[in-house]
Amino acid sequence: MDIGAVNHEVDFLKAYDLATKEKVEKVLLKHRISYFIEWEDRRLGGLFRKPGNHCTCMFRIHSDEVPRAKQLLTEELDLKAKGTQMSETADDGKNNSASHEA
Repeated sequence: MDIGAVNHEVDFLKAYDLATKEKVEKVLLKHRISYFIEWEDRRLGGLFRKPGNHCTCMFRIHSDEVPRAKQLLTEELDLKAKGTQMSETADDGKNNSASHEA
């Protein structure tokens, strides 16, 4: 019996700094939305960057939670802030790694 894919995690939001990452985490935790953070691989790129508050990470959440998470983050945070990009997943619910400015 083939049950198909059981992983329903989708790319949801990309954060570019630690402050934004922490704000998004607080909102998701407050509303009990499970998430996974996938960090950008910065092997060589990290050698040439100044240390500081910069990071790049992708929040992944369950596809059923996308509309609710999008609404909560829109209400509680300014998603048009410089430090985020909303994944196309937030619009169509499909696992697509492309993202656009929210």
